[in-house]
Amino acid sequence: MPVCVNWFLKNKIYKEKKMDGKDKIELAVNAGLQLIPYVGSPLATLYFGAKQEKRLERIEKTLKEVAEDLKNFQLPGIEQHNKEELLSLIDELTDRIENEHLESKRQLYKKYIEKILITPTNGNYEERKIYLDLLNQVTPLQIELLVFLLDNPNVVDLSISKPGVDPVIIRSSILQLENYGLVVSRLHSITLGGNEASTPKYISVSELGKRFKSFCLE
Repeated sequence: MPVCVNWFLKNKIYKEKKMDGKDKIELAVNAGLQLIPYVGSPLATLYFGAKQEKRLERIEKTLKEVAEDLKNFQLPGIEQHNKEELLSLIDELTDRIENEHLESKRQLYKKYIEKILITPTNGNYEERKIYLDLLNQVTPLQIELLVFLLDNPNVVDLSISKPGVDPVIIRSSILQLENYGLVVSRLHSITLGGNEASTPKYISVSELGKRFKSFCLE
C-alpha cells in the first residue's frame, strides 16, 4: 500500500465528533423509539445499528478502493504535504462519505481523495476546499449539465433538454451552476408579450468550472 495512503488510513478512518444539530436529532429519535412499549428498545437498536454500519461501510469501501487504485502510483511523501491542510480536508471528506447515499457522489469523493494524494496538498488548500464544497452542493443533473456545456460551449439555455426532466428543473439547475461560479451567461435575446416572454442566454463553462471538472470529474 502506498505510504501516503497508509498514512491517510491511519490518521483518519473514524473520528470522534462533537454533537451537532443532526446528532441531537438522532439522539431525540433514539430516545423516542425507546419509549414505544415492548418493541421500542430492539427497534432503536436495529435502526441505529444498521445506520451506523452503513456509514462505516461507506468509509471502509471508499478507502480500500483508493488504496487499490493508487497501489502502483509513486505518490509524493507525506512530508511534501501540509499536514494540517490535508487533515482538514480528510476530516470533511470522511463526514461527507459517511452520509452520502448516492453511489455516483461517493465515486466523486473517492476521486477527490486520490487527487489530493497524487498532487501535494500544500499552499492550495483554499482552492481544494472550494472544490470539496462544490462537490457537496452539485447534483448529478448539474454534473451532467456541466459536462454537456463543456462539450457544447455557448449553447442557448432554452435549447437544453433531457428526456423525462422538466425544463424548469434544467433552467433552475443552470442558474444554480451560475451561482456557484461554474458557468457564466450572456444575454441572447429578449422576447416580450404573452406566454412566450423569455430571456434566453448563452451559457458557457467558467474557468473555475473547467478547473473543477479537471480536478474532480476526470
